[in-house]
Amino acid sequence: MVYQMTEQQQLTKILTLLEQANSRLDKLDQDVQNTNQRMERMEKDAKETNQRMERMERNLQETNQRIEQEVKRWDERFFQLVKEQGQTARTIIIAAASVVVLSPVLGTVVDLVSRLASR
Repeated sequence: MVYQMTEQQQLTKILTLLEQANSRLDKLDQDVQNTNQRMERMEKDAKETNQRMERMERNLQETNQRIEQEVKRWDERFFQLVKEQGQTARTIIIAAASVVVLSPVLGTVVDLVSRLASR
């Protein structure tokens, strides 16, 4: 036995199918909207991340420049200290050599002064 639908049943069946299709389309539309919102948030997050990265790169460059400047200052201080220490060492050597060279002369001068004083 072949079942035949009446025109009313066929229309009802078509309407049911259309309602199901509309429901699926509504769900798909909502999914697309949600996906678009997530994409917008992700794009915003990516932009903010890029801005943070750019700030970090600028900070890193500034820090590197400050470090280079500080290293140059310390190099200058070090060379100045070495120069000063060299001058101090030269002065000490000259003073020590003078004492060694002049001590016999001073000894003689002291003897001479003491002889003159005793007369």
